[in-house]
Amino acid sequence: MAGGLNKRRMIQSAVFKELVKLIDPGVKAWQPSKGRNNVIMFVGLQGSGKTTTCTKLAYYYQRKGWKTCLICADTFRAGAFDQLKQNATKARIPFYGSYTEIDPVVIAQEGVQKFKAENFEIIIVDTSGRHKQQDSLFEEMLQVEQATKPDNIIFVMDATIGQACEAQVRK
Repeated sequence: MAGGLNKRRMIQSAVFKELVKLIDPGVKAWQPSKGRNNVIMFVGLQGSGKTTTCTKLAYYYQRKGWKTCLICADTFRAGAFDQLKQNATKARIPFYGSYTEIDPVVIAQEGVQKFKAENFEIIIVDTSGRHKQQDSLFEEMLQVEQATKPDNIIFVMDATIGQACEAQVRK
């Protein structure tokens, strides 16, 4: 070992690099393009933190100088629009949703059209939580995806799911 090197740090670095190699998909991460509409759709299991993560991502981009907004296409969970509205209001992020419209595809499509017309750069669509036994929700998710044509789809999951996460991602 060369002088001045810390054995512990060398071992940590080697282990870290090997772990990264194990989980690295080998593709470059998606990056939004400044000056154009970038639609991001969030999907995931029920109670995994999608709405909170949507707001955090919108706030992150807003602080970086992007024109961001949020769309609540979750008509399944009671209080979903109220939660997104409260989060967006605190973060001063424009949002779109409806208390009366029950079709999430219509809400998502109208919201994306509205914010594209207003030249928003980051348009984040929050969808209903999924459960593997609810085929209708998966069909709805596909319809929202077809209606909004997102540039990126983000799967949010709870860290406590453990090794079952691979199976959930593949479904």
